[in-house]
Amino acid sequence: MTSQKDKQALIGLLKSQKLEPFVRHIRFPQYKNLAANTRIEFTYPISALVGANGTNKSSILRALFGAPGYNNLGNFWFSTSTDPIAETGEGPSCFIYGYWNESFGQLVEVLKTRVAKDEDPDYWEPSRPILRYGMDRMPSVAPGEPMPDGRTMTRWNAISKNVVYLDFRAALSAFDKFFYHGDLRYKSNTEKNKKDFIRVRAPHLKRALDEGLNSLEYRKSERLHGGVNRVLSLEELTEVGVILGRQYSEIKIIRHSLFNCDAFSCFMTTEGLKYTEAFAGSGEFAVVRIVTSIMEAPDQSLILLDEPEVSLHPGAQDRLLDFLTSSVKKHKHQVVISTHSPAIVRKLPPEAIKVLSMDPLSGKVHLPRQSSLPEEAFFHLGEPVPGRISVIVEDALAQAIVKRAISNEGEAVADLFDVRYFPGGSQTLWGHYLPIYAADGRNNVLVLFDGDQRPVNGLPEPNTVAVADEATIKAEILRVTKVDIHFHVDGGSSGANVPQQEAMRRRFVSWVLQHVDYLPGSEIPEAFVWQNMKKSNGEADLKDADPKKRFESLTRSDLGTPAFEKVTSDEIFATQRRCLATIPTDHADLVALKTRLLSFAQEFKAKH
Repeated sequence: MTSQKDKQALIGLLKSQKLEPFVRHIRFPQYKNLAANTRIEFTYPISALVGANGTNKSSILRALFGAPGYNNLGNFWFSTSTDPIAETGEGPSCFIYGYWNESFGQLVEVLKTRVAKDEDPDYWEPSRPILRYGMDRMPSVAPGEPMPDGRTMTRWNAISKNVVYLDFRAALSAFDKFFYHGDLRYKSNTEKNKKDFIRVRAPHLKRALDEGLNSLEYRKSERLHGGVNRVLSLEELTEVGVILGRQYSEIKIIRHSLFNCDAFSCFMTTEGLKYTEAFAGSGEFAVVRIVTSIMEAPDQSLILLDEPEVSLHPGAQDRLLDFLTSSVKKHKHQVVISTHSPAIVRKLPPEAIKVLSMDPLSGKVHLPRQSSLPEEAFFHLGEPVPGRISVIVEDALAQAIVKRAISNEGEAVADLFDVRYFPGGSQTLWGHYLPIYAADGRNNVLVLFDGDQRPVNGLPEPNTVAVADEATIKAEILRVTKVDIHFHVDGGSSGANVPQQEAMRRRFVSWVLQHVDYLPGSEIPEAFVWQNMKKSNGEADLKDADPKKRFESLTRSDLGTPAFEKVTSDEIFATQRRCLATIPTDHADLVALKTRLLSFAQEFKAKH
């Protein structure tokens, strides 16, 4: 994870408004395949959008690209006869983002809407606030009063922010773009003809690089573009070398169309070797583009990186995040990354990780929480080892209790189980994850809620409830879960597919009966540990009614922490683990828990 010092530095920059203008949130009343009103909060300067393929990560980045000024999202998402954009909701596709309006001194929201114009049917433009989207009315301006800064009569000004958007699946070098995806105009696209073409054009590229040309006409066309033909600075060169773990004496970058496409080429020099991207790996080219694009960007830019891990080994991905962290500290950027990379995700704090998941029935993409542990992201990325059973609990102490129960069974048994917890507690598990697991039919998941969640009577077997008595099934689910679970079915909230909804409830109940259980006792994990641990005289004297408070007092006593200083959650957890270790593994409740785990494992293995 990012060091605590770096994390605090980045949070400090955000809190002190050094990163302004900063996109504070973005929400989607109707956009692509996102569930209506999906909202993403940006509470850390670097954010990672994580999820399986098809969870609209790139689409969210493109919406962010379209936020400042008159950037047009229609350059990326547009309607064609084969892929029409059907506007099926109450209004057209749109998104809303919030930022701190310095002139007005408050957080304001800007709406951008897809509108059809004669010259562009996919144009996105700022629109006046719409109340049904939860937007506030614009403050009135008295007749004759001057218009305040930061707004027009009908809307707030769009955020003013430079954007750097790099899609690494499409950001190909000039060589790759032509050789693997380009066409010859007057000859067949054989490898030989393409090699001959490059050999003819390469001397002109070399001349432009050697002489530092800013203009080069070839066959009556200008071939150098954007004024990009330069040597990387020492700082840029160093950063590229650190990320890639190599030493370079010089790197040149040039933008040209000598290979019949407008793209970039790089010329690298290392000890005893000079080569272009045609010889280099695509990872080298990608890192040069990342480093130069970010270091050229003005301060307070919005940096959008779409799968930057493409072609980079995990070590380079790890060091790339270090570079991004350093860039934010130096240049006050806001960074949003779309990624499948565990190496990137594991270095970020929970508030930076946004895990998107698709509901298998509705096909809509949801963001259940604004904060996720890296382990939760790994789960959605398919990181769990095949054949292992995922045991999901509510918190870290519950996780420790489960591991304690099987600790004397040896490494082979321990390796059967991947014990993890998701922040958000029982309501998030019941309300979001378990309906998805049930719909997916995930049979390698065992959920263990805290003992205080255990109902007096469990859910009934679905086949014991009459088909016509769906009210009973619905009421029983609410009684046990204490959550009004919304099962996503065809038709949405209006005109939902009732038979499908009823079938989903019964399927959910069947899955829960097999895959949900409870930790020992009838209280929270802290109470279980306190009641059953070996206590010294001093520990026995702690009488606070709340076991969490007892552990806080015990931690303070163990560490000699004065009353005016706080004890941290990590310190308290260390104390709880010490106390848990005094409970023998042959304790009846731990044996019962171990038996439940091993029984589930045997059933799972028998089916696979």
